[in-house]
Amino acid sequence: MAFIYRKAKMRLNFQEGKPTVFKAQQVILPQVSTDELIDEISQSCGVNPAQTHSVILSLENRLIHYISIGHPVRIGVLGSLNPKFRSKCTKTSEEATAETVTRKVIQFIPGKGLKECIAEQNIKGYDSLDVEG
Repeated sequence: MAFIYRKAKMRLNFQEGKPTVFKAQQVILPQVSTDELIDEISQSCGVNPAQTHSVILSLENRLIHYISIGHPVRIGVLGSLNPKFRSKCTKTSEEATAETVTRKVIQFIPGKGLKECIAEQNIKGYDSLDVEG
């Protein structure tokens, strides 16, 4: 499989008189649904779709549970989900409290399997999808 791109025409700074440039822009393919994944997994494992759905739902629940209590979770070669937060800097250690936390995020760090999968992909143009921006 390959990434597909189209050529996009752009004007720098979106202003008249600025030079026009072109760039390769990724064509976003339709998202694979959970139901499609469940069907494919159940067929490849020889398990019925209801059991597969139950396992996927249980995995989602366990991921949410562990992340919500602050544990990073590794999902095999896919990677890791790490709960993190951002906070404001303070001048003294006494001021560095929970109130200085500004944002809570889940950081995804892709594993070796995903990194290798992406690195091996080809890039192919789809010239009939040229778009003017």
